[in-house]
Amino acid sequence: MLPALLLILTGCPATPPTDTTAGISCGTTLTCTGDDVCVEQLDPPDCADREDTGVACPEGTTPSQCGGAGLPCCCGPTPEPTWQCWDATACGDAPTCDCVADACPSNMTCTASGSETSGVFQCEEPAMP
Repeated sequence: MLPALLLILTGCPATPPTDTTAGISCGTTLTCTGDDVCVEQLDPPDCADREDTGVACPEGTTPSQCGGAGLPCCCGPTPEPTWQCWDATACGDAPTCDCVADACPSNMTCTASGSETSGVFQCEEPAMP
């Protein structure tokens, strides 16, 4: 038994590996490493104008206020966000939304999640006026 114990102990390094780069947690399943940043896309629910507020919204939708003027509408459930790692090499040492905005669809704006240098960004539709 002693030889087996010695074999086990000599096979384990005395110190942990020196690479401690853990990356950036991105959603529940991704980890972005290297020059990659995490981009979360928040898609809005599907909504339909509701001209007659005396009629209930169809099943599976809820009454809401849509559009810049707060028009009555019926909206489906909000889709789950999507996550991606995006190569921010061209952004320099501290990527910001000024550079990462290219990762967002053209109808969405970029906002930093947490601090501007967190490495986590969100793409979402701009607020209505």
